Amino acid sequence: MSRGNPKVANKIPRNKEKDKIPVTFNKKQLELIERYMGIMGNTKAEIIRNIVINWLLERGKEGKNDK
Repeated sequence: MSRGNPKVANKIPRNKEKDKIPVTFNKKQLELIERYMGIMGNTKAEIIRNIVINWLLERGKEGKNDK
């Protein structure tokens, strides 16, 4: 498992409530993410975080209806 960039990793205080997860996107995916700039966040990280949270919330609603 990758530990990320050691120069960055050593400067970031480890917090048990947060975890950095490196992800890779292709050019087309990045273009789609950038379309939401200023709508779902002001940085790519904010936009991706909000997309994931929204997706998880929607999945949770679906799961509750199935039971």
